[in-house]
Amino acid sequence: MRNGQSIRRYELIFVVSVTVLYVVRRLLEEVDRIDGLVGSAAGNGVAPATFWRHLGSYDHTLHTNVPLIAGACLLLGAWYVLHQLAAPALQRQPDDPRAWLYAVLAGVMILTAVFIYHYMRLYVRYQHDESGRVIGLAVYSLYRKRLVLADAIGVGIILTAYEAAFGYYTFLARRIAGESEGHFRIVSFLLLMGVSVLATSFALTGNLPPVLWRAGLRDGLLMLGLVLEILFLQAYIYRYVLPALKAPQLSGLFVHIAAVLLLAVTATTILWGASTNFYYYASDTIISFTAVVVVGAVTSAYLRRVLTRENQLLQTQVSAKSAELASLRAQINPHFLFNALNSLYATALKENSEKTADGIQKLGDMMRFMLQENNRDRIPLNKEVEYLRNYIELQRMRIDPTHDIDIRVTIQEPVRAIYLAPMMLIPFVENAFKHGISLRQPSWIYITLTLDDTRLYFKVHNSRPVRSTDPASADRHDPEEDRSGVGLDNVRKRLDLIYPGRHQLAIQQSDQDYFVSLTLVYW
Repeated sequence: MRNGQSIRRYELIFVVSVTVLYVVRRLLEEVDRIDGLVGSAAGNGVAPATFWRHLGSYDHTLHTNVPLIAGACLLLGAWYVLHQLAAPALQRQPDDPRAWLYAVLAGVMILTAVFIYHYMRLYVRYQHDESGRVIGLAVYSLYRKRLVLADAIGVGIILTAYEAAFGYYTFLARRIAGESEGHFRIVSFLLLMGVSVLATSFALTGNLPPVLWRAGLRDGLLMLGLVLEILFLQAYIYRYVLPALKAPQLSGLFVHIAAVLLLAVTATTILWGASTNFYYYASDTIISFTAVVVVGAVTSAYLRRVLTRENQLLQTQVSAKSAELASLRAQINPHFLFNALNSLYATALKENSEKTADGIQKLGDMMRFMLQENNRDRIPLNKEVEYLRNYIELQRMRIDPTHDIDIRVTIQEPVRAIYLAPMMLIPFVENAFKHGISLRQPSWIYITLTLDDTRLYFKVHNSRPVRSTDPASADRHDPEEDRSGVGLDNVRKRLDLIYPGRHQLAIQQSDQDYFVSLTLVYW
C-alpha cells in the first residue's frame, strides 16, 4: 500500500461491483415503483384505459433502463480515464499535454453521460385534478440544457474530489508507511474498510437525486468545489507566482497574478452558475467567494512554501550530519595516515622516484580536502577544482601510456571568490572513470568547466566501452570497476535540497557514450 499499487489492484473491481450493484437495485426499484403507481391508480378508481393512454409515450426499457445503464457505463469510463491515465501522468509531469488530453476526454465522457441520462430519462408520477384526487398517471422529463451542464459540473467535482483524496492518501502512505509500517497498515485497513462499507451501504440503500444541485447536495457540492479551486490555485501560485517574485523582471509576475485572478473569477462564476442552474441570482456572492478562494490559495501556497523550506533545511542538516558521521568513521587515525604518507613521500624523493612522490603528495592533498573541507556547507570553487585536478592526475598515473585512452580537461579558473557545496562535481568525474575507461579498447573522457557572472557550467562526456565477461580480460582487473563512488542518485538529492530551482541536470546516454551537463546558479 505504500505507493497505492495494492489499492489500485482491487480498486477497479470494487468500483465496478458497487456501480453494478447500485444500477441493478435502482432498475428493480423503478419497476416496483411504476407497478405500485399503476396499482394505486387502479385502486383509486382510475380506469386502466386512462392511465395506459397516459403511459403511451413511455417505454420502460428505453426511458429508464437504457439511460441509467448507459450513463453509469460512461461515468465508469470517465473515472477510469481520469484516475488511471490522467491523474498519474499529471502527478509525474504537470505540463504533460497527453495527460491534459486524457483529462479533457474524461470531461467529455462526463458531459455525454449526463446528457444521455437527462435526455432519454422519463419519469412517471400521479396526475391530480383540482381537488387533489388521482385521475391518472403523467409522464414528464427533466431535460434542460442548463441542467445537463450543471449536473456535469457536479459529477466532475465529485470525481475530482475522489482523485484528490486518493492522491493525498498515497502521499501520506509514502511519507508515513516507511516510518511506522505496522501502525500505518492498521490505520489504512480501518480507513479503507470504512470507505468500502459506506460505498456498499449506499449502493444497497442510497439514491442519487434526479438533479444533483438539490437542497440536500447543493451546499456540499458548492463547498467541495470551492475547496478544489483553492487546491488547484495554490498549486499554480506555488509553482509559478512565488518563484516569479525573485525574478529580476516583474512582467512575468504580473502575468501570473492576472492568470490567478482570471482563473479564480472564471471558476467561481461557473461553480456558482451550476449551483443556481445558471440563473445567477445573488450574483454579488461571486465576488465574496472569489475573494475567499484567492486568499485561501495564496495563504495555502505560502504555508506550503514555508513548510517545504523547513523540511528541505531539516533534510539538508540530516544529510550533512550523516555525511559528517560517515566521514568521521572513515577517519581512522588521520594523523597516522598523514605521517605515513609524509614518510613515503620522503622515501620516494630519496630514491629519485619523483612520479611516485608527486602521486603521494596529490593523494595527501585529496585526503586533507576530504577530512577538512568536505564537512563544510560551502567551500571556495578553487578548492573543489584543486581536488578535481588531483583526482584526474592520479587517474592519469594509473593508466599505461600505451593504452588508447584520451583524457581532455578544460577548466576555467574563477576570477573572483565563488562558493558552492562540496563534492558536487567530482561524482560525475568518478562515474566517467569508472564506466568510461577500458584497458583494452579505445576510450575517452572530456571534462569541461566554464563560468559566467552567475552560473557554473560543468560537462562530462565519456565513452562507454563494452565490458568483457572473460575473467582473463584486462578490464576485469580494472580497479575502478568495483568502486562504489558517491552515486549519481545521491548527487541528484543533494542538488534538489541545496539548489532548489537553481540548477539544471541533464543526462544523456547511449550504447556508445554518456553525457552529463550540470548548470548551477551560484550567486
